[in-house]
Amino acid sequence: MNPHESPTPAGQVPEPGPEHAPTRKVDPIELAASVYEDWDPKPPDPAPADPGPAPADAVVGPVVTPGRVTPEDFLPRPIGRGPAAVREPWADPVSPLGGPVEPAAAAPAAVLPAETPAPAGGAPAGGTPAGTAPAADPVVRPPSFRTPGPLAHVGRKAPAYPAEPTDIPAVRGGDLYGGLLPDTVVDGGRFGPVTVRAASVRGDSHRYAAECRQDAALVVRAGGLLLVAVADGVGSQPHSHHGSNGIVRLLAKHVLPNADTLLDLLRTGSAADFTGLTDRLVAAAAEELAQEAERFGHPPKTWSTTLRALLVPADPEVPARGFLAVGDGGLLRLRADGWENLDADGDGGDGTGTLISTRTDCLPEAYRLVRSALITDTRPGDVLVLCTDGLALPLVKEPELREFLGGRWGREVPGLAEFLWQAQVRVRSYDDDRSVVCLWEAPA
Repeated sequence: MNPHESPTPAGQVPEPGPEHAPTRKVDPIELAASVYEDWDPKPPDPAPADPGPAPADAVVGPVVTPGRVTPEDFLPRPIGRGPAAVREPWADPVSPLGGPVEPAAAAPAAVLPAETPAPAGGAPAGGTPAGTAPAADPVVRPPSFRTPGPLAHVGRKAPAYPAEPTDIPAVRGGDLYGGLLPDTVVDGGRFGPVTVRAASVRGDSHRYAAECRQDAALVVRAGGLLLVAVADGVGSQPHSHHGSNGIVRLLAKHVLPNADTLLDLLRTGSAADFTGLTDRLVAAAAEELAQEAERFGHPPKTWSTTLRALLVPADPEVPARGFLAVGDGGLLRLRADGWENLDADGDGGDGTGTLISTRTDCLPEAYRLVRSALITDTRPGDVLVLCTDGLALPLVKEPELREFLGGRWGREVPGLAEFLWQAQVRVRSYDDDRSVVCLWEAPA
């Protein structure tokens, strides 16, 4: 006590001095608001009276609030029919990640016995009214929130490999580039009349063997054109990941200075001139790829890779899309009446050409074997699916996968994370890398 202060009369609460003030850092955001400290002692709020045993019809136990995440949400959810489908398919026919989570409903009130009097003094300050139980704290999430979950699979049996990446690839034989390649790449955006989603994912077998991803995908803007491409490095060649990533990069390098010419050819629908120009561009990219391989001290054949690409104008008045390819893979179109194969080697008997291209032509050697075409019958709402054989093979051969992806991609454009989830849906015996680019045409 300060010796210069007069003593406080007995029974009187002393005025707070500096030694009684709480230590508190002032937030600059709170400077505009007054801060009040209550120093008047108050008796504690009276405890509510014991209501006694609850009647038989009273609501007892925990109240489940809609919108809360439970451990059940994280159980594997296989998609499809048969004994392996231990859970029903996702309730939302559009999104495999579950539909939007609605705001939580108010918890039901617990009814107190009629003969039990309310606590004395009414409801405590800041509490709930007498006669009701405290409402559970609701979990309110934005309507766009989608609950993530483990990777699904289609078919009667789950794939033998783990669903997620295991060992991280090691740097082998001094190949630092292979060790730096990410397991997964996802991209997307909007360009003129189309919305783009792209993903390249390391396959189950490469994950299990701690090998790098040999596929590549590219989305790049070239003036008034959008170039999308996928490439599949040949698995039997030790440096094919260099080839797949290199060929999409070099194709973009040679397309960029010729974008205006390519756009004019798409606008006029000149298929022969388009074929001639794309042949030259692919040949130039392949020649440069072979030179890069030699600079690394590798035979060009060890960089063998496939290639397929689409060129899309930003002008909505130009409906033509340019396609080019070397080697196997897929180009499919999804419409309201189902899937259509636009790059088939043969007719599967239903008039749509259900056999995908299985050509083994590879760059940089097969630069003279470019296939090209103009797609001129584009309609509003079409979905073009450009992919390597890691997705093309199961998509063409497995009806359940076509049903799964068609039910999602044919109804709405997914977000990037959701598209990646969908593109990874697994099928037993198909464990190769997957690269896919989807183009959603604007609806009418």
